[in-house]
Amino acid sequence: MKKTTMKDIALRANVSVATVSYVLNRVDNQTIPEKTRNQILLLAEELHYIPNLAARSLANKKTGLVGILVHNSAYMPPWKLYAQFTFIRALEQRLTDAGYHTLLYSLGTDHPSLDIIIERKLEAVFLIDVREESFYSISKHFVEGVPLILIDSLIEDKLFKQVLYNYRSALQTVMPEDLSQVCLIMESFNNSLLTNFIQDSLPLSENAIFNVHNLEELNTILSEGIYKEAIVINEFIGSHVEKSGVFSHLSVLCTCNCPEMLGEDIQKFVFTGNKADTAFELMQELLHRPDYSEQENNRYFID
Repeated sequence: MKKTTMKDIALRANVSVATVSYVLNRVDNQTIPEKTRNQILLLAEELHYIPNLAARSLANKKTGLVGILVHNSAYMPPWKLYAQFTFIRALEQRLTDAGYHTLLYSLGTDHPSLDIIIERKLEAVFLIDVREESFYSISKHFVEGVPLILIDSLIEDKLFKQVLYNYRSALQTVMPEDLSQVCLIMESFNNSLLTNFIQDSLPLSENAIFNVHNLEELNTILSEGIYKEAIVINEFIGSHVEKSGVFSHLSVLCTCNCPEMLGEDIQKFVFTGNKADTAFELMQELLHRPDYSEQENNRYFID
């Protein structure tokens, strides 16, 4: 008789393998509806599921190691590198101060390999700017009570916590009344849901929204000179746009904590919250203060 696996239970319950693992391994630091928990437990009994006690024993050993996983590519523009660097540096400092060791690992955007980090038995994982289609192939490797927190990413799954800037609120704050001559210039993200979330925050046509992947694309946009005003996300992009002198009015959302690199005439929006602090404190909460409540929203927006 074939041995029942978590995948078999997940298919019957119409949930992810990760959800099944959280329930069967009695992981208390994940928000799973009681109805779903009961359904999984009943199916496990019905299908005569036998848990892997050796794997559970290994999972309970503390390593003090926290992973920061970053989606990488052959080329990353300097503005994206710096934005990620400032966050990672601040988060790593919080982790070090709390006695954790940090493992920073770069993942390929198309076929991320996790062989090395799986062996490290991480206690928590931060995943930065992940593609939706890659997420579950990554998350399934961290199913033994390991908090997996997404940064600069949106996933339509309330099981996973997500930390990101409140782009919608910021954009609506700097948005002028007349948008007829306004364009949005933003850095590109691997996560398409985040990209759509940002783009949908302003009532602009698709032609007035530009996702820039490199300096060449940015210079092409500036050379066209179609719009008189611009809203820019990321002050490194904003600084380059400012020096071009193309726009009569420029608003910049500062995502690198470097507003001083912009001129006095530039309208700057500086996020007052700290993304690294929020991510760290959320990790601590998941590790030490189990949450049994059903949450309607697992997204933590930094204003």
